[in-house]
Amino acid sequence: MRSGNKGKLENGDVPLPFRPTSTVESERFVKFCEKFLRVPKGTGAKSVFRPRDWQMDIVRDVLDSGARTVGIMQPRGSGKTTLNAAIALYAFFTWGEAANVVCVAVDERQAALLFNAARRMVELSEELSSRCYVYADKLVVPLTDSTFQVLPASPAALEGLEYVFAVVDEAGVVRRDVFEVVQLAQGKRERSVLVAMGTPGPSDDQVLLDLRNYHAEHPDDMSLRWREYSAAGFEDHPVDCRHCWTLSNPAMGDFLHEDAIVALLPPKTREATFRRARLCQFVTDTEGAFLPAEVWNGLSTGMPVPNRAEVVIALDGSFSDDTTALLVGTVSPEPHFDVVQVWERPDRKDTEYRVPVAEVEDAIRQCCRRWQVVEIIADPFRWTRTLQVLESEKLPVVEFPHSPARLTAATGDLYSAVINGRLSHSGDPKLAAHVGAAVIVEDTRGIRLSKKSRSRTAPKIDLAACLVMAHSRATWRATHKKRKKAVSFAA
Repeated sequence: MRSGNKGKLENGDVPLPFRPTSTVESERFVKFCEKFLRVPKGTGAKSVFRPRDWQMDIVRDVLDSGARTVGIMQPRGSGKTTLNAAIALYAFFTWGEAANVVCVAVDERQAALLFNAARRMVELSEELSSRCYVYADKLVVPLTDSTFQVLPASPAALEGLEYVFAVVDEAGVVRRDVFEVVQLAQGKRERSVLVAMGTPGPSDDQVLLDLRNYHAEHPDDMSLRWREYSAAGFEDHPVDCRHCWTLSNPAMGDFLHEDAIVALLPPKTREATFRRARLCQFVTDTEGAFLPAEVWNGLSTGMPVPNRAEVVIALDGSFSDDTTALLVGTVSPEPHFDVVQVWERPDRKDTEYRVPVAEVEDAIRQCCRRWQVVEIIADPFRWTRTLQVLESEKLPVVEFPHSPARLTAATGDLYSAVINGRLSHSGDPKLAAHVGAAVIVEDTRGIRLSKKSRSRTAPKIDLAACLVMAHSRATWRATHKKRKKAVSFAA
């Protein structure tokens, strides 16, 4: 891939040799695919890109209907990214002067998925690549002054848009103000199309659902076309219902492999997530138990972490109201966990209670006498002083800020490890209680653990929070060769 403009293109001033006789846009698109486009990856990679019959229904919605907005609801793995990348390239190369194309999603990383599919298609075609500059986040055809680019998911950054074709990906979770800015930019061109695509999001307040509802209430409004492949309405059917799978997955048996769907059936993924991602059902109950019943108990060995083992220590601390917890985990691809200590308010009515910080710090030092500690992990919020004190003593402190991106990845990894039996624990009843009290909250920022209630009397989950951090760092340590020297004090 070119890193930038490095000179004149071989055919930069030569029009694309594409003059199909059909006046029907979707038929012209098929000819464009046959002549210039190759499958960028996956099943059939580098072969001619040939839209399936069911995909042509989407193509006709986008290119032949005259609609300004097209909503597409499809499950994961249905090829919607590749198909829309192909349509975008068709508009980019054939719709004349300044045929600008933009990709927007929840963030630039997500939007780049469609752009990267389009970029790879250009690179696989000598005719296209000889007329187009390829940059890391932008394509440019100098002959028509057309651009194809990824844009930040920020309303301020999107103001002043001018495009002939735009894609808003993950419309089930994208911010409403981002979508509206892109939608309102259409008035600047006589011809422009906005495609909003995705799977259902975790809440009732989502762009994709609004488009679906509007279409149902105003079927005669030709400015909006709606196309969905879903088992919506069959939420009472079991998740392994083949009827629902067929309704929602037209690519199954073609480039979507059924065994991949089977491999993700609950409890390997949560039922609500599976129904949204694979069946396109609007499941709004997104708060449920973190782990399926009995799964956690089945991982108990009844054994503590052996003395002198190489371990990480995780601290989830509070100042007054909440619980403070210490958890130990062995450094291993399949770690073993146990509770070190938990500090709790002895009486809920005791408003004077404060966590004994010095006692917590001393407990960490005792851990370093008992085990070979490679990391002491904590979110620095409210515990900055303690971490500084421990670090001044040459203890291996590692901060674990609770950012949405980091927690989403760590929580998902822990869930997968538990479901697939890739960890064990001592069977400590308090740890089991905290894990059992944890629920998953899912929003546009990702997934994270939470309490079932914000009430002061709600069961605590601090050891579960420790588990997320400890599992993330213990497995990372086990799979990376470079390690800080373990710290162990003489008894």
